[in-house]
Amino acid sequence: MPFYRDIKVSRNRWGGSRNATPGTRRPFQFAACISSPGFPATTLNPERDDDEKNFNCHGVLSGDSCTSWTQEFRDQYPLRNTTELPRAVDENKPRPTPTEYLSKALRNTGHPLGNNDQLTRVVDPSFVNLDRPASKLLLSRQQGPRSTAGRPGRLCLQTILGEYLRLVDSCLSHTGNTNHADGLDIALNEVFRPDNYNYLKIRGYEVADVAAWAWVLKSQNSHQATLRLFMLEADYRAQHGTDAPGVPPFIPLFLLKQQRLSAHTFRLLLIYSLHLISGKSLPAVTSLVGGDRIRIDPIPENFHPKIDPTTGMTFVVRLIRHARLVWPRALLTIARAFARFLTTPNTDKSATVLRAQRADRFRTEKFNSCLWLLSLPTNIAPFRSTSIQQQAQFELLRAMAAYQPVLPVTRKGYRAVVAIQLAHKKTADERQSAELKAPSWPPWKEAKLGIDAQRGNEGMVSRAMHVLSQMREAGYSHQVWEEISAILAGWDTDRSPTVQTRTLVRRPQYVSFARRHDPNNYTIWVARIRATRTVREAWACFLSYQDHNLPPKGAIYAAMAEKLIYRRKAIQSGFDRTSHALPGDSPEVHPEPASARDLIYVHTEPPTLEEFLEQMLSKGFRPSRRFLALLFQSAPSLQAGLHYLRCSDLTEDQVTLLSTVWSQPHEYETPNIAPLLALPDFVFASFIRFLCVHSGLSGSTATARDTLTTDRFPVIMADRALNGPKTTLFALGEEESGTQHPRALWHAIQLTRLRPACTPAWTHILSALTRERLSKPYRQRNRSFQRIIIWHEILQVLSWMREHDVELGMEGFVPSAAIKHPEAVAESVRILQRATSHNPVMKTDGDDHFDAMVRTALHVLKGQFDHLVLPASRTSGLAERSIFTVDDATDSAICVPTLLHAPSPAMLHAFVRALGTVGDDDGLMHLLHWMSQSAAQLQETAEEHLNGERLMRRTLVAIRVFLERLQRRSVDGARVPSGSIQEAYDLVSRTPWEWPSDAEVEEYQQ
Repeated sequence: MPFYRDIKVSRNRWGGSRNATPGTRRPFQFAACISSPGFPATTLNPERDDDEKNFNCHGVLSGDSCTSWTQEFRDQYPLRNTTELPRAVDENKPRPTPTEYLSKALRNTGHPLGNNDQLTRVVDPSFVNLDRPASKLLLSRQQGPRSTAGRPGRLCLQTILGEYLRLVDSCLSHTGNTNHADGLDIALNEVFRPDNYNYLKIRGYEVADVAAWAWVLKSQNSHQATLRLFMLEADYRAQHGTDAPGVPPFIPLFLLKQQRLSAHTFRLLLIYSLHLISGKSLPAVTSLVGGDRIRIDPIPENFHPKIDPTTGMTFVVRLIRHARLVWPRALLTIARAFARFLTTPNTDKSATVLRAQRADRFRTEKFNSCLWLLSLPTNIAPFRSTSIQQQAQFELLRAMAAYQPVLPVTRKGYRAVVAIQLAHKKTADERQSAELKAPSWPPWKEAKLGIDAQRGNEGMVSRAMHVLSQMREAGYSHQVWEEISAILAGWDTDRSPTVQTRTLVRRPQYVSFARRHDPNNYTIWVARIRATRTVREAWACFLSYQDHNLPPKGAIYAAMAEKLIYRRKAIQSGFDRTSHALPGDSPEVHPEPASARDLIYVHTEPPTLEEFLEQMLSKGFRPSRRFLALLFQSAPSLQAGLHYLRCSDLTEDQVTLLSTVWSQPHEYETPNIAPLLALPDFVFASFIRFLCVHSGLSGSTATARDTLTTDRFPVIMADRALNGPKTTLFALGEEESGTQHPRALWHAIQLTRLRPACTPAWTHILSALTRERLSKPYRQRNRSFQRIIIWHEILQVLSWMREHDVELGMEGFVPSAAIKHPEAVAESVRILQRATSHNPVMKTDGDDHFDAMVRTALHVLKGQFDHLVLPASRTSGLAERSIFTVDDATDSAICVPTLLHAPSPAMLHAFVRALGTVGDDDGLMHLLHWMSQSAAQLQETAEEHLNGERLMRRTLVAIRVFLERLQRRSVDGARVPSGSIQEAYDLVSRTPWEWPSDAEVEEYQQ
């Protein structure tokens, strides 16, 4: 039983039972169970009692106020890991809010959750209250906590808990000392003074509950705090029934306020929040370990929320934010619960007409605000997640239409729907319309076959244009944002056609509204440049902007430079004509028309990217943000990328930190790394990718004797010094004539370890580790040696990520190459031992035996796959009994998804190859069982990829090939076929897929 339940108040001394009426001020006695001195309470196992020790502390609370207790407490009983009690409140600083006060208390007492609830550097509307205008939002951006002084102006549960953490919790480790025990008594008297105690009793709580809340928030991380939250709620229900108040909502809200949550932690908090929103209690259990006598109630048709609408909106805002960051599939569940929550009938018969109208206005505002939040891009696969966002928006629109009176869609709501339609892939009619566009400009419809003349105009007006038309019919005039959206949706302001472009449209607060109908607004011209197919078309728009004598803008140059970048990529790939992508489906440019009469006229030819950048710099514009990140991603050489870094708008300190290559690992922490942390994640990740791509050997003269160097294998040698003094990338770039440099990967790893929360940077490093880094003579002699070393490096990187609670993500799931040569193991192990002999702290997973190494590799791969895909865990058994996790729910029911992430067909195919290469038939069959159970979700994911169907067929063919191929050879060399073919055939037959044919198998083997 957790320690908080041992904190009791004597019935004869203070107030009686939990629900008793507050009594008079009387002496009281606390019997507290705390951790041993010097051992943090957050490290206790919540399921064990043997880690806890009992200490008794006695105190007397008199009815008279003690005027000198503060000074006496400060002088004789200093608090550990906390700030002293303020002598005077700074009048120049504002008072903290209750949440800020609680965060500050956790932070000052050294608890991790107090350091992880601040806003990030770039703030979006989902971080703050929906009622705040965008203008105030843009002014409220801050990197650190707000400087405040004193206590909040009103008494609340957060304030009482914050005082408990500051005064009582920090003294508990000194209770073995008599003097500090007296100090603890004084702190208890102050925290639970009569007004605080009476407030607790009025809310239905007692002193032990405050200690229980502290026990939750003192956890080492958000996941442990969430598990403790479930345990505490179940304990409340088991002891006091469903009528007693449970855990206050501010506890889960505080956990949802954390910057980053893992998908597993967020899923648990989502289940808990759904119970609060619906009004259904979590299942009551008599035993937290066994979970006996559990009754699952059906999902209620009409919600009876336990929270008020304003608190419910705060829950929804924070749930949507985290869903966008770590689990987009949960957006539909949140939208359904939110729709029922807001449309719950009012049971108050005395409500007046005016109050009902105010409630309807509140619903209208919050529905439209939620529509907008659902339109914000997700952090994971933003384009592939648009189908989920569209379904979530449709749930809200249906609820608004079914409500009486009908709730109208405001300008914000219409814009939200348009934003999702612009990011959604083309429908069949829209694709057909795009194929019939003439190669000339403007791209009017052109009959390419005789039957095309008889086709209607289906698809010419995209879904986004339909929504814009409905918006105008509803009485909302089009502003600059709507004009931009119309251009990207396929129609210019003069009603001539453009190219329907799939894009994540910019938020309205970033668009100038100085003049509502300004055809020369530069953002409109940016949209025109983007809604083109070829470089000449984009260049014609750019020259037209200049011909209008409009002031130069950096966004105009960035849009044109993006077209030049993708033209260079298209030329290098030979304009891949096998792609199914149509103009506007992707940022890639298409070749110019074959006929000269279709070419658009420009009075100057389009320049190269380098020439255009020189022109841009001469105008005083420097690459920044998304444009700079794109330049790093597309840099053709090391020298080109360093040139982009030098001419960017980054500060001198940021350029210095990114380009300085130190010789010792610990020297990277010597300078002030605040400028590095201030970089946006996408810029930092792009620079890491640039270093990874352009890392390698500068020559081919290396031999086997010098293969293990810090340059070639920087992970297993990460804690050893480089062979050379401190230098810069600019100096290295001038020395090297090639496009790669051996120290770049080592430098990228050291930078990423300074900023471990950037998941894409780790993904780029894992991808770079799979590259061959040995010199040509040694690489040809034995590649298996290098693969074994790489495998150990991948394990070490995954270990670093676990230390910082960084999720691998689907993009980082890289199955390692199969190990085919056991004879290379002994040599690789000797080199690993030599590499780690100077650093006994570093550990290398794996085994020097070939079979054991293969087993370790399979165990790691399967574990990573299960962690990324499967939502349930051994520690969330109580949450899995929720009414929202039932398997037989209907399509319209509020049900938590059964998958965390649906892997793409390409990732499934790579995983199948990894299992099949080492002959793991059991693993293949387990994977096929799971695929058959999740066929609908996998098929939906495949449809979001243009080549998804083809890759899914390839995955199924690979499964049959590996199950039928030669797994082992007997003594006489005869084949031993797999015995799982019939079972696999039956599993595939139960799904919408078809069993691979013999022709497909033969083609795949070739």
